[in-house]
Amino acid sequence: MYIMLQTGRIDNQISSKSIEQLNELEDTIRQLQLSVKDFDNNKHKQQQQQLSKVNIEPDVLINKSKIKYIDHETDKKWHENINETAEDNPQCAWRASSPLNTTFEIRQLYETLPFDDVDGGVWKQGFAITYKESQWSQDNKLKVILMPHSHCDPGWLYTFEEYFGRATKSIIDTILTALSSNSKYKFVWAEISYLNLWWEQASIDKRELCKKLINNGQLEIVTGGWVMNDEANTHYYAMLNQLIEGHQWIDNHIGEVKLKSAWANDPFGYSPTMAYLLQRTGIQHMAIQRVHYHLKKAMAKEKKLEFLWRQAWDRSSSTDILCHVMPFFSYDIPHTCGPDPKVCCQFDFKRELISDIACPWGVPPVKITKSNVEERASLLLDQYRKKSQLYETNVLFIPLGDDFRYVGANEAAQQFNNYDKLFNYMNNRTDWHVDAQYGTLSNYFEQLQLSKKKTEFPSYAGDFFTYADRNDHYWSGYYTSRSFFKRLDRIVESYLRATEILFAVVNLKTSEHKIDEEHFPKDRFYTMLSTARRNLALFQHHDGITGTARYPVVNDYGKKLLAAIRSCYRIIEESVSFLILDKSYSYSTNQNLLTMDSWMDRYDTLPQRKLITMKTDPKTLHIFNPTDQRRIEIVKVIIDDYNIRVSYRISATSVTPIRCQIDPKWAGKRSNDFISNQFELLFLVDIEPYTIKSYIIQYTNDNPCPMSKLEYTDEKNIPASISPFQLTSSTGKVIKIENDYLTCKFSKHGVLLSIQQLQEKMRFNVNVIRYGTNPSSNSGAYLFLPDGPGQEVPASSKNIIVRVQHGNLVSRVDVLHELYGLQYKLANINGLDGRILEVGATTFLTIDRDIELALRFSTNIKNDQVFFTDLNGFQMIRRKTYKKLPLQANVYPMSAMSFIQDNQLRMTIISAQPCGVASLNTGLLDVFLDRRLLRDDGRGLGQGVLDNREIVSVFKILIENRKDTLSVDKNSLTGYPSLLAHHLSMQLLYPMHTLQMIKDSSEPLSRRIHLFSNDFSLPGDVHLVNFRTLNDNINSEKFHVSDSMAFILRKFSYDCIQDYDKFYQFNAIKFENIFKSEQIDRIDKTSLTLRHTEEKVDITSKLVIPVAEIVTYRIKIR
Repeated sequence: MYIMLQTGRIDNQISSKSIEQLNELEDTIRQLQLSVKDFDNNKHKQQQQQLSKVNIEPDVLINKSKIKYIDHETDKKWHENINETAEDNPQCAWRASSPLNTTFEIRQLYETLPFDDVDGGVWKQGFAITYKESQWSQDNKLKVILMPHSHCDPGWLYTFEEYFGRATKSIIDTILTALSSNSKYKFVWAEISYLNLWWEQASIDKRELCKKLINNGQLEIVTGGWVMNDEANTHYYAMLNQLIEGHQWIDNHIGEVKLKSAWANDPFGYSPTMAYLLQRTGIQHMAIQRVHYHLKKAMAKEKKLEFLWRQAWDRSSSTDILCHVMPFFSYDIPHTCGPDPKVCCQFDFKRELISDIACPWGVPPVKITKSNVEERASLLLDQYRKKSQLYETNVLFIPLGDDFRYVGANEAAQQFNNYDKLFNYMNNRTDWHVDAQYGTLSNYFEQLQLSKKKTEFPSYAGDFFTYADRNDHYWSGYYTSRSFFKRLDRIVESYLRATEILFAVVNLKTSEHKIDEEHFPKDRFYTMLSTARRNLALFQHHDGITGTARYPVVNDYGKKLLAAIRSCYRIIEESVSFLILDKSYSYSTNQNLLTMDSWMDRYDTLPQRKLITMKTDPKTLHIFNPTDQRRIEIVKVIIDDYNIRVSYRISATSVTPIRCQIDPKWAGKRSNDFISNQFELLFLVDIEPYTIKSYIIQYTNDNPCPMSKLEYTDEKNIPASISPFQLTSSTGKVIKIENDYLTCKFSKHGVLLSIQQLQEKMRFNVNVIRYGTNPSSNSGAYLFLPDGPGQEVPASSKNIIVRVQHGNLVSRVDVLHELYGLQYKLANINGLDGRILEVGATTFLTIDRDIELALRFSTNIKNDQVFFTDLNGFQMIRRKTYKKLPLQANVYPMSAMSFIQDNQLRMTIISAQPCGVASLNTGLLDVFLDRRLLRDDGRGLGQGVLDNREIVSVFKILIENRKDTLSVDKNSLTGYPSLLAHHLSMQLLYPMHTLQMIKDSSEPLSRRIHLFSNDFSLPGDVHLVNFRTLNDNINSEKFHVSDSMAFILRKFSYDCIQDYDKFYQFNAIKFENIFKSEQIDRIDKTSLTLRHTEEKVDITSKLVIPVAEIVTYRIKIR
């Protein structure tokens, strides 16, 4: 018989003994419940195997963090009710409803356009433009807004700090001087990272001048992010982090200046996720540049270069943001005044001064004088008029700038003085019917909407990938360039998010108990945390995570990411120490109580696990689950002995054993030599959401953890000594690993041949393919220009080692090749990982030739070359492979996930790192691993990509049955992962964190710490994006913890494939179930980056989070 247990909040005054007794009771009930549940599960599984071939039932996925144990009859009725609820699930109803139609979308463009490359004349990629002068009049003037700007990369050819010293500091000083000299002059600034660096060195007078110019509208901050982030490789967590960092800096240093417009002139393609984030911060307009030249041409012909960008999943128009696309080749001055760069270059007056940037068309700029002003102004106006024909209104946007422009007073004077003369002349020619003036981006949009209502613009859904700037030069290479640092980016994100949440909880508790800085130095740790945030934010720059910077700059980014991880290590260690000791913690006496299980001492290697020396004393490990749902999965540590057992302490005198396994510790990812006296200890944990739980490992001669058995397909590869492990005889030509749900078969050369899911077998092959580069136009950091279709890397007994490890917890197949290493793992557990095949691909490209490697997953899924990729881990978009496009055009970014499907099956690849992905034939999904390129691709970098590091790319493969779901909607632009896929992605991106107790404590330690209330639980479709402590803006010069925190939630949109709903709870969210009322002073719902307060939220109110959206709350603590 089950018992219902309601765990309420435990008052802080309860003694340690009482807590121990409560924990003991809870654990005893949990063990009883799990035992009965396992019995039911086994019985249920046998029935399911008889009734269904491919019906996956993850029987223990149900969230048990809100523990309610009930009798069998009630349990049966409860599941029936859950199933009834699932059928009427609002998510499924929302999924079945149709998004709002848009005027046009990306798929329509790709289906209808020929993608030819016809010479357009002076506008090489466009067409001839004509106009009639009569279309303008005194009452209908051409209104020109000239926007001076300087694009300052926070790292590219030089490091962030080097650029600041060489150019950016002078640019900001120059602009402030120029704007203060004439109230008509305007300018825009995007990168807050540079503005912050300038601010730290600026005098009080200069700071006040900067604030004055921003507040009077002459200097506009556009976007306001820490950087102008890449939009292909970035994850929405990091995108939002860098936006919050920039916007909070503005609040703390400038004040409540309104951000209206976003400027993204240089990212190499654009994601609707960024448009969504911007719109939900309160930004109303945006301008972009790097869109495929053929799409620009088509949109220009239809005058659709300005549109309302709407999310493909939007059931209303609430996500609309007005977007302007610049029509020509580049954002530099030769390509922004009009269609003829030969003419426009003559109006970039810096080129009159500096010979090394002379106009390549052979006609230099000339100074504007009384004698030439009419001819010059007429020539320029002709370009303005032609450009205006591509838009629907008479308001014309003209950017005036380039990379690192306005460096000194001479350059600024050249530009402003000459344009003063041109505009004065134009405006005084009443017969020309033109009004030309300086303006900011928001000035332009204000004038635009006076000419045309926002609701009258066409609407658009989709993204702008993959970008091509000319010919067949598609920018799909940077999706995979420097894959090592792309992987490191996600690792830093996982540490930073865990650190944010732990620190915010500690801040809440120290404030509640009035713990001072001496006992827990919050401000010191907050300074470290803030620096880690900014280092990660800097790397989101469109030449950072993209892998498109020069070697020294790449290394500098790496050092900053290393510093971020080290800071996170330190804060996590002290925060967990504080939480397990509670009020008895004191930094002066308890520091270094715990140490992280991993370490990283170099920026060019991924974190490594520390060796745990067993000796004679038991070792206590504290494991933190930083995700929203209970996790039953395997944890790995490195130990120096194999006679080990693992247990969980139920009480002070009682422990329960934990399933475990001992594996060899190999010398490297592609090595067949194992390290003597080092072993991998794997053990199964079961941890509630946002909970720290303690486990004990200790030496034993009595029933230690079982050891895996080794198998080789070729006897010559067996090491001379494998002691203490046993060798099992090879089974022949076919290798097999299996668990209760999946069976994987391999050839003797390590090629995966099939996956059998319960009783249904599926053809499933994995091969490594390679590409070279086009000899005439070579690949580089940006471009992917292959020399033809990918060729399979041959695998034979001569160049490959195939090794199998059979274990009670995990079985795996290792394939070791000179170019790569592959590892396939099956976990024999009832958690999420028991439903998937994990694939690890190790590459370390050092050969002296151009090479790109990819994994090819071949299946019998009839997807007709339609596949889905995620956009920034936030949403999915439908892709199609077009034969009219070159191979490289059919490669798209995968930030976290991709899937192919038909009416029977879906295969989802969940990725731990961003990379390129393609489906070049039916049933195929190719995932790119790494690339090594000898030469530059002509996009300004001046280098190839030859600084490869060893990288382990990790993927989870999920096969799902679609037989009982609706047929595939071929009309939908978007797709949705299953709920299970969402949670698998969360587990992969946000792994659990293990800490080892290295110092005995005289104080009693809690064995289980719930960060929030003991019965805290989020619904199965809600994710805590972040719990972020905000900076006190009273003293903007220092980092100081404020009394406010951001609590950011996301509601997944998911496919109703399979019936996963019954394994989660979907209770309403109330803050009273998360925090104690005495902790909270006020809660407000705000814009995403907390700059605008929308409504006050009562702690007892149900939170309403729209499907597919993110919502931010500001929590003010007492």
